[in-house]
Amino acid sequence: MADPEDQRRTWTTDVSAPVRNLVQGERFDNATINMTVNEAAPARPALGVPVMLPAAYGPYTDRFAVHERLDRMVAENDVGMVLLGGVAGVGKSTTAVHYLKHCIEDDAERFRGGVYYADLGGRKAGLGASVADTLESWLIANGMLASEVPASLTARSDLFRQLTAGKPVAVLIDDPVSAAQVKSLRPTSPGSLVLVTSHRESEDIQIEHTAQFVPVPMLDPGFALELLTKLVGADRVSAEPEAFERLAAFSGGLPLMLHVIAAEVRRWDSAGELAARLVDIRTRRQTSSRLMTAGGDHSVNAALEVSVSGLPEPARVLLRSLAANPGGEFGPDLVTFLDGDSGTLADLVAAGLVSVLHQPGAPRPQRRWRLHALVQDFVWSTAQDNLGTFTALQQSILGFYLRRTAMADRALSKRWHSSPDFPDEPPFADPVAALAWLGAEQVNLRNAVFTAYDLDEHAVTWQLCEVLWGLYFATNPFGDWIDTHEKGIDSAQRVGNKEAEARLRLQRGFAYYSQEDVEQALTEFQQALLVAEESGSARAIAATVESIGLTDLKLRRPQDALEKFGRVLTLVAGDNEAIGNAQRHRARALGALGPESRGEAIDVLRHEAIPAYERAAEEKADGSNAHNVARALVALGELLVADNHAEQALEPLVRAVAEFDRLGKPLHGAEAQVVLASAYAALGHIDQAGAALDRATEAHEAVGSRKAAEIRARRSELGLGSSVTES
Repeated sequence: MADPEDQRRTWTTDVSAPVRNLVQGERFDNATINMTVNEAAPARPALGVPVMLPAAYGPYTDRFAVHERLDRMVAENDVGMVLLGGVAGVGKSTTAVHYLKHCIEDDAERFRGGVYYADLGGRKAGLGASVADTLESWLIANGMLASEVPASLTARSDLFRQLTAGKPVAVLIDDPVSAAQVKSLRPTSPGSLVLVTSHRESEDIQIEHTAQFVPVPMLDPGFALELLTKLVGADRVSAEPEAFERLAAFSGGLPLMLHVIAAEVRRWDSAGELAARLVDIRTRRQTSSRLMTAGGDHSVNAALEVSVSGLPEPARVLLRSLAANPGGEFGPDLVTFLDGDSGTLADLVAAGLVSVLHQPGAPRPQRRWRLHALVQDFVWSTAQDNLGTFTALQQSILGFYLRRTAMADRALSKRWHSSPDFPDEPPFADPVAALAWLGAEQVNLRNAVFTAYDLDEHAVTWQLCEVLWGLYFATNPFGDWIDTHEKGIDSAQRVGNKEAEARLRLQRGFAYYSQEDVEQALTEFQQALLVAEESGSARAIAATVESIGLTDLKLRRPQDALEKFGRVLTLVAGDNEAIGNAQRHRARALGALGPESRGEAIDVLRHEAIPAYERAAEEKADGSNAHNVARALVALGELLVADNHAEQALEPLVRAVAEFDRLGKPLHGAEAQVVLASAYAALGHIDQAGAALDRATEAHEAVGSRKAAEIRARRSELGLGSSVTES
């Protein structure tokens, strides 16, 4: 299957140090992952007004009264919020989507700041996207690059409001858990509208946000029949009008149930016989104690029982297996793992039990389906008779997610792992494919951690957390990161694995560090060190000590940092890559001590860090150490310029630029060009400085980075005119 045409951005993963659990990136200059956009990245697209509504498939009827009520409410509020409530399956989200599309069709300028969507999945904790991830997608839709999105939730929320200031927007929030989630997503532009859907009245949202509650009722019998007619065809209904009236009445006006009944009608020669069968099953269920966990609606259960019993056996087996999935959505890899195929899945779609979420013709990696929560509840209720088999299914699916996540994580980062390798598991083609899979499965992976913990599968719990590192570092879903690792740390403690506990405490520390909560990060790192020392694992101790040292640098305690990096050197003796990292960090700390220590810092880079990296590059030809050499050369150049030795800085900086070009790392090359420009400027070579800044600007413009404007400003400060790229 060909890759999606629009997926031009690729990620390269640079591994350094057997302190391989640390990060070497913009937010945490340390020792493992360094994901950068390569030269295949596209320019920032010219974006129109974002309209991010989900697709609303199939016929729509009898919600005009709700539309009219919404119109009246919105007209009375400057920044309005409406809470749409109703039972599961009544069509709250569909109503909201159609209403917003109706607003756009009537007045394209009404929401000129965009229309945004958040599926928070609050009905079952963890089934939706996180608020932070949602805001990231909104910012990207407004033209930002992922690398430019701020780390903290508060900063993302504030930036979204800044970008949409003065422009009315519409926001649809599906199924939030709390008023706090809504607060982070709420716009402040006058004339904006927020629609929130919920299975309950959510008094906290109504009180805190002065949201008006609008119930979405069941369809009236006439409109239920109208929807059923649209689903099955007028000819079929006209052949048995009384039977279809009974079927419409049996549905109770629940749109989801009407879709299931419509799918079932196609398998029956007589609609009258189907209606009689449904009534018989409902009567039996009304006298039975087997009630659904989601309210015990006998009519819904009866319709689902008929639908499921009419499936081919392979489809019934696949349905039972999909119900054991920790999330509602799923992709083709899970179907394959469960021994399903396209035909079996098509049977579930045709029966109205599974919804298709992707567009027709979508490439395989982009295909997604959803098992409706009511269907999942029904299957769960029937599984109570054979709970052991169902639990075994859950455990098997958890194993699937663990193995695939481990392979994806290894494609992103070749750092050391406490968790086992899976040599028989097929690898991902490249980091792009790995990150795409992790992103699509993020909700399922988070839920898998909680499911494993609830099943007392504690080894699986901590191992899942460990291999989620690549995803979490690349995408920064801080809420998920911290919450899952709380379970993972507890699980590692329960099984007595000190090294794993230290590893996860370290990873959780990165989550705080990336949010600029440096003090909390330091607390996490210090706890990790205590546990690592108890474990006796040199690699875990080295990783934590190095992290504490880098945090000391962040807190402007370079002398403390020097002591930490010295200790790291005693722990990684014999590993040239790790030595190079520790010596590079030592140079940074020496440079931070002040001008009097710059000479020593320069010597450390020249005679310790760079030679260690060069030796490591000879030992391992994966390119990671060539990258490290280039980074050390840039650091050397910066120190030489600061120490008034700009002439000496030219050689290492030119060499770094050439190396980054060879490695296909234009943004790192641009950083080197900026430092090179400062060296030329210090020497009075203004034209050469301008040329270096032009090349740096071009690299950032090629990927749409807003840093291009900052570099152009530096060019202006040199008194140079417009560059070639501006003219």
